[in-house]
Amino acid sequence: MDRNELHACHECDLLLTVHGVAKGRKAVCPRCGAVLFENKPDTINRTLALTIAGLFLFWPANFLPILSLNIMGNTSYNTMVGAASALATSGQFLVAVLVLFCSVLAPFISLCLLLIILIQTKLQRDVVSLAQLFRFYNHVDSWAMLEIYIIALLVAIIKLLDMAEVDVNFGMLCFIGLLITYLGAKVTLEKSVVWEKIELRKKR
Repeated sequence: MDRNELHACHECDLLLTVHGVAKGRKAVCPRCGAVLFENKPDTINRTLALTIAGLFLFWPANFLPILSLNIMGNTSYNTMVGAASALATSGQFLVAVLVLFCSVLAPFISLCLLLIILIQTKLQRDVVSLAQLFRFYNHVDSWAMLEIYIIALLVAIIKLLDMAEVDVNFGMLCFIGLLITYLGAKVTLEKSVVWEKIELRKKR
């Protein structure tokens, strides 16, 4: 892979020329040690597979019960969307909006944008401006906080164990799967590869 253009290190702003990087190897800044570029094998296809899997898991993860609480014979079922609705009902409207956006809407929009970006990159077609989509994806993705929500769920489960009988439902398994595929897509995606393909199309 020929990468002979100047690149600025995102940590210390050192200008460097990145030459060919073998698959599985990294280009590292000699001054601060930050990773400039990693040539991950088959990054587009792997990220696309994880993105599709995440979209398949999205509905059951958010709309099926994740926990069932049994308190003195009264059983209640909780979903991800239902948690945001309960917050709004209790008067915490702004908190409900933030929870709904960061745990449901932002991850869904990010996965949809990533799917469109990867398909366009793979097919080498620009149905929608790829550069604008990718910039928008990076903005939305910074708001997606699935990992924080799962930590909050685990803390809630631990606190409720002394007060109620807590059972994990199928929705929780789907949510964990969604978290794994979502984070996996972020890890396998090499953004510099996408930007490189965008630049190559501009030069045609």
